[in-house]
Amino acid sequence: MNKPEKNFMGHSIKKVLVGAISFIAAVFIISTGEALAAEQYYNYVMDQGYFSCEIPIDWDLVREKEKDEEYNIYEIRLIKSSGGKTPLSIYVSYYAKDNEDFSDYKSFLKRNSKNVAGETENSREKYGPVKKIQLNGGKGFELERERLVYLSPKSKSDASEAIKELLYVLPLAAGGFYVLHYTAPREYFEDLLPVFKKVAESFMPQQSALLRK
Repeated sequence: MNKPEKNFMGHSIKKVLVGAISFIAAVFIISTGEALAAEQYYNYVMDQGYFSCEIPIDWDLVREKEKDEEYNIYEIRLIKSSGGKTPLSIYVSYYAKDNEDFSDYKSFLKRNSKNVAGETENSREKYGPVKKIQLNGGKGFELERERLVYLSPKSKSDASEAIKELLYVLPLAAGGFYVLHYTAPREYFEDLLPVFKKVAESFMPQQSALLRK
């Protein structure tokens, strides 16, 4: 009786697949590293020392000081063009205890974890659950959401783009809270997520301590 022939073709295909998967994984790791390595950062300190963080040099920084003082919300917005029609944005915001928009961090979470109708998902929006996190030794919360946003809200055009957002909410023990908010076209969200995380990891609050429990 002849011995069954070994399936050398099968082994070859497996080797090719393993090699391809390894290559893709390596490219992903390198790309993530390059997103950080390609950016240069400098230390930004908000007026009155409300917070500081490392921000990328080649992102545009937008600040509206008059509105900050009027609403007691001290905020910077970092903007970088993306491959989509909506730019990449990172917001770093301090909501003072007596700010004009939210009574406290719980109010912020409630209003940002669902739409105005109280829904967490429909054909244009999807809100993930609020999750507890620890950031820089303090208590915090994380939420993600995806939305279809109109590109020209003031026109009759229905042209939209899918965006994805990640928010960190950090309460202060003495009242008030911080929000770190990353938004990008959904298909480009992962590309510069490491930059947002770099900003978040370097974030330092004012002298008032973050909640610890």
